[in-house]
Amino acid sequence: METETRDRTTRRAWWRPHLDINMTVAVLAFVVSGLSFYRSYIYTKQQLDLTVTEVSYVTNQGELYLTVAFTNSGTRDAALLRVEPILWSRHGKPTPEWMPITGRIADLPLTNPKMPMIVRAGGVEVIVVSAKLDASDAETPVVSAAAQGGTFLGLRVATMNSDGNLYLVEHPVARLRIDGQGHISDAEAAIHKSLSGFSDLVEAPPGDRSQANKRTPFVWADKHY
Repeated sequence: METETRDRTTRRAWWRPHLDINMTVAVLAFVVSGLSFYRSYIYTKQQLDLTVTEVSYVTNQGELYLTVAFTNSGTRDAALLRVEPILWSRHGKPTPEWMPITGRIADLPLTNPKMPMIVRAGGVEVIVVSAKLDASDAETPVVSAAAQGGTFLGLRVATMNSDGNLYLVEHPVARLRIDGQGHISDAEAAIHKSLSGFSDLVEAPPGDRSQANKRTPFVWADKHY
């Protein structure tokens, strides 16, 4: 009798921690499943950031290249409707404004991949912009304190979030420095930070004057001869 009682006690002592572990695992699995359901179907985070990583202007050939990285750290997909280079210019108007640079380099598309496109939730897309810009158009003087002996290149981005809201961002990305003879000499960055793709921002030159950091794009232009 004592042996039987001892055996039952031993079995209970052995099963109890195993039952506790199984219950703990089951509870954790339920919590994880609930959090996953909440994040996928209830919780909504709309966030799209854009970072200009490179601006290159092959001045004497008139070839302008921009590389832009779009990071979607939200829980919903985002749509890129337009990504295009712009030039701060008068273009026959009394006051300067951002004008699109629409010339094409041979048979290269303006953007690669082509617009419009989707940036998936949690994903990153890198867009390469290619455009033809005649140096004489860039060297046309724009008299303003912001110009400071230069011409500004910018980026225009149109986006839409999963709720159907539309946004437009225009921001300087580089300043083409003009020498004493009125020709392009080189270039410098006019942006040193990432921008929110879900914001309405129309920024005139001179742009972001922060110190160079890990968000400052590589900017290059050769001298115009």
